[in-house]
Amino acid sequence: MRWAGLDPADFEYLTSYENSRYCKPNPAYYTEICEKLRLSPSDCIMVGNDAREDLAARKAGLDVFLLTPCLINRENADISLVPHGDFNALSAYLENI
Repeated sequence: MRWAGLDPADFEYLTSYENSRYCKPNPAYYTEICEKLRLSPSDCIMVGNDAREDLAARKAGLDVFLLTPCLINRENADISLVPHGDFNALSAYLENI
């Protein structure tokens, strides 16, 4: 979170080994979070910077936006069909969904 300039104290729920049965990149990680927060995956968006770990959220039904200024793409995944860009692009994307 800190890489994005976010403060953990601003969030009401953070995953950890103590409260989660799964971890990234398992799609069940995202499903479990949605279930715990009583949210539909289709109403959620995963904003991240890791193509492998964060794109797994799509398999759980979440929308995904990848921040490319700090992108981690170890496997050179094709992200051309995934919304992506810098923080300004993210802001514009969020305004249109």
